[in-house]
Amino acid sequence: MLVPSKFTRLEESTLFRMKCIMSGKSNGETVQDVYHRTRNVFNDVSEFLHALDILFVLGIVNVDASSGVIQYA
Repeated sequence: MLVPSKFTRLEESTLFRMKCIMSGKSNGETVQDVYHRTRNVFNDVSEFLHALDILFVLGIVNVDASSGVIQYA
């Protein structure tokens, strides 16, 4: 996980990118919808999935496995 430091700018950190996922959220969004909404923030899909995984582990988001719909806490 990239955290802001002397060498990593805030905008490059995973913490900032997690905030970008959470801002502008709406109910009924799928993982693909969220990626398309935030794709200009991430360099590639692996960074997006890393940030989404952290939000999931923290219990902030829950993903329905059958439909891919994200439920926000």
